[in-house]
Amino acid sequence: MANSIIMPKTGMAMEEGVIVEWRVKEGDKVQKGDIVAVIETDKSAMELESDYDGVILAVMGKTGEPIPVTRVIAWVGQPGEPVPAEPETFPSVRAETPPPVQERVPAPGTDGRIRATPAARKAARDRGMDLASLKAGGRSGEIRLADVKAGAMATPLARRMAEDQGIALEGVRGSGHAGKIFSADLPAAGRERRARPDTRVPLTNIQRVTGRRMLESRQTIPDVTEHTRADVTRMLEIRRELNEQPGIRITVNDFVLAAAVKALEANPRMNSVLDGNELVYRGSVNLGVAVATERGLLVPVIRDAQDLGLRQISAKAAELAAKAREGKLSGEEMGGGTFTVSNVGMYGITLFTPIINPPEAAILGVCAIEDELRFAGDKVVNRKFMGLSLSFDHRIVDGADSALFVKTIKDLLESPLLILV
Repeated sequence: MANSIIMPKTGMAMEEGVIVEWRVKEGDKVQKGDIVAVIETDKSAMELESDYDGVILAVMGKTGEPIPVTRVIAWVGQPGEPVPAEPETFPSVRAETPPPVQERVPAPGTDGRIRATPAARKAARDRGMDLASLKAGGRSGEIRLADVKAGAMATPLARRMAEDQGIALEGVRGSGHAGKIFSADLPAAGRERRARPDTRVPLTNIQRVTGRRMLESRQTIPDVTEHTRADVTRMLEIRRELNEQPGIRITVNDFVLAAAVKALEANPRMNSVLDGNELVYRGSVNLGVAVATERGLLVPVIRDAQDLGLRQISAKAAELAAKAREGKLSGEEMGGGTFTVSNVGMYGITLFTPIINPPEAAILGVCAIEDELRFAGDKVVNRKFMGLSLSFDHRIVDGADSALFVKTIKDLLESPLLILV
């Protein structure tokens, strides 16, 4: 009896997934535990395993298209076994894609050779030209004599540039032997007038879901952002001293994460969520850390961060960031966050308005560190200041509570030994 492989549901909020890559094709033998596909959920990419032994009877669904959870995407069974009928199916990945419409390319004939008229074939042979390098002008994709002549009158670079810029080579006078056209012969006006073609790239599933959640946040949460700056001169000195020790590698962001945890413990309202007409004070600090990846923004969660010290927070943040970039985060590592930290300081951003990740009460934005001259008695000294931007849900906390919270973080960063105890 054939067994189905379905689009998995990895979280309560997951409604669809995207097949990023098939690792098998119809007829392949598989064993239980073999990887059959790479699936992108709303949070990360994951490898999908077969739960059965047998051969792949059918592969359903195209890569790159959203597929509802629990929908059958493949069948596993014994060789020759019929594929069960499904009320809703997706086209096989073997289906042909629509022919391109950008330009005609030389079409192969029934014998596999490039399709061309006899006159075009003789002219190309006389000139020592490769038919595959020519643009086909015939209605059926065949190369005509005019196509050979057009290709012979210009260098390959000049032909490509002319096609990109929409310049008709017939109207260009070449400077080479017998009027051959070089790229320098193309009219400058034509190069300036022709805009470069647009490139269309579909959003990843992660990007689509992130966009929906951020739109939901902006439409439903009355958010306010407060900004401050912390003198992190001493913090940077302690960080340098720590990193001089063997086996220690603490980042600036690690100090911010540890300070945020202590501040959340001191200000528990910032670690709460709104449930109807009640506030739910979360028992643990589950700290979300925003990570930029090639497929979009991910926010893995350091669970029970209140039980971890600076070095443990640092190690866990590094581990989760690596998993996020490799697409190996589990559902447990992505859910249940109570507060998020988003750091854009490495890009030189000095002030921004981070968007709250619902249902959390707030998000802390970390900005760049800037040099600033200050008076110390009668001397001028250089100090290092870091920007902090806190966006909060005004239904959960008011301006005074949020100001006290961000001041707590500022004080901890300016007295970094308190973070270590």
